[in-house]
Amino acid sequence: MHPLYLTQTLAAWDSPQRDAVLKHELERVDPELLPLREAMAHGNQVAAEPVRVLVLTTGEDAGATGEEGSDYRARVGLLFASLVGGCQCADDPGPLEALPEYAELEIWINRRTGAARWRLLD
Repeated sequence: MHPLYLTQTLAAWDSPQRDAVLKHELERVDPELLPLREAMAHGNQVAAEPVRVLVLTTGEDAGATGEEGSDYRARVGLLFASLVGGCQCADDPGPLEALPEYAELEIWINRRTGAARWRLLD
């Protein structure tokens, strides 16, 4: 996993725009950095379509250090699309149709550095 830094979200955490900034920043992240493949339920390839983010909850978390408020925490929904890849042969009758997918992530953001880590939720 490549490191992901949500520095804009970190800077906006105490503002009323926190959720909007988190949504915007996550939607601009390279989809290869998100666990979309692991979350797919219908297809076997992630479609080259934008990922939409729903911010479900945000708050503070004790984090790994146990210190109160050492990490910010968010739960987000990811709306994306997958494809069922076939042989792509000239006589393959089935066009590729994007299939809707949904996943939820719990994200922890280090309040000093903006480094983010996540866990895919069932």
